[in-house]
Amino acid sequence: MTSPKFLRDKINNFVKSLKVSDKLLVSKNSTVDRLINIINIENFDNKTNKEIDFFCKKFEISNKLFVSYDASGNKSTDKILGPEGLQIFVCLLYLRLLISIDQDSSEINTVKYINICWKAFDHVKLPDFLNSERERLKDFQDKIFKKFPINSLISKTLAKYKITNTTKINHKKFKKIPIDILFYEGPIARSYLEMLHYLGCKPRRIINLIAKRDLVTQKNVGLFLPSFLRYKYAAKLQYQKIHHWPKYLFRTQKKLSLEVFQQLSETLKIEQNTLLGVLQQKPLKNYSDDVISLPIDSLKDQKLFTYLSQHNAQMYLYTGGGIMPESIFNIKNSSFIHIHPGYLPDIRGADCLLWSIMLAGYPSATSFFMNSGIDTGNIIKAVFLPKISLPIALSTLDKKMVYRLLYSFVDPWIRSAVLRDTLISTNYLENIISSPQNIKEGNTFHFMHENMISEVIKRLLK
Repeated sequence: MTSPKFLRDKINNFVKSLKVSDKLLVSKNSTVDRLINIINIENFDNKTNKEIDFFCKKFEISNKLFVSYDASGNKSTDKILGPEGLQIFVCLLYLRLLISIDQDSSEINTVKYINICWKAFDHVKLPDFLNSERERLKDFQDKIFKKFPINSLISKTLAKYKITNTTKINHKKFKKIPIDILFYEGPIARSYLEMLHYLGCKPRRIINLIAKRDLVTQKNVGLFLPSFLRYKYAAKLQYQKIHHWPKYLFRTQKKLSLEVFQQLSETLKIEQNTLLGVLQQKPLKNYSDDVISLPIDSLKDQKLFTYLSQHNAQMYLYTGGGIMPESIFNIKNSSFIHIHPGYLPDIRGADCLLWSIMLAGYPSATSFFMNSGIDTGNIIKAVFLPKISLPIALSTLDKKMVYRLLYSFVDPWIRSAVLRDTLISTNYLENIISSPQNIKEGNTFHFMHENMISEVIKRLLK
């Protein structure tokens, strides 16, 4: 069995064998220099782990590292670290995992290390002495899964609230609520609108953010058309591409999809007709008396900033479309509510539907005011929801298709259930009480590797 000391010796010998190569581009404070300096630290302290976490985050975003970074964490060159440098990086990752297990680190830290090791093992050509460690990595994963749910979250899941049936509202007269919706086409945005409609509510305004660029090719759409047709065409194309997988799944797996909807209806107390409404391309005028179309390149588009600055709506519901630029949070008298599919501050980041089910055994979500950090704003309502059991027939689907189903049908309605209960508990946003997060607390997660996703899916099936 490989020990941290044995692995460290192997890594040092490996590094020495590479020093004859100028491809490493080693210079003081370069990426390789920083990685090599870490290898010989016997016990990783907080400072060392932060240094490793820095490179992990950079790698998880793009599956690459740059040759050097400045003091602010930005790349200081466009040169990409070569295969030899990445091999040193993946060796260091695995060493950190062995040390964390040897030191009996927290289950959360260990499972995060396993997740990034899987990703690095997939994208980097491993040195020979690491190739034999794949089976051991799988063994580490199996052992850590047996420790879930973790004790630190069990007490919070026990306090989960009970969802009660909500009385359907008479739609002869809708209640206008004090919020504008930044509508970015997709299952999440559509589920929010359906939930508001069910509750008999209408937002003051829907700001329809139309992607001027094709979502796949990033080329401008409909340049040959006059502007009044171009953006209608762009909106239609955006709808078709974003809703491709939900519609494909419902068309090819209708019986299974309806079983999923039935389970969501029973668990989250949402009517089937409301759930199915997401699959229909209803005009946005159905949901608000004031709909503004705003063609943009991205959320960084100056046109969006200018519009929000001039209209002073005070409160917006964010529905997706990318990372909000910090400049938008500086607009006076404006705040942005987001529904995050994880229990804040414990479960921040990406794929939190899956991380929540893995770590706590239950899905969770949080309504909060956004700021420039990642899921770090003031919390309005954070809850664990009832356990969702999905049809065993899902196991017949390809795991990538199950992942798409979860994010087409399950994730949006977990968010929408918490949106509903946030509206009710705040008297439809008239009396909002929020509490700040302790930024040093909690955990931030990245996208989950498919080996771990497979284990989570098993826990979701009846």
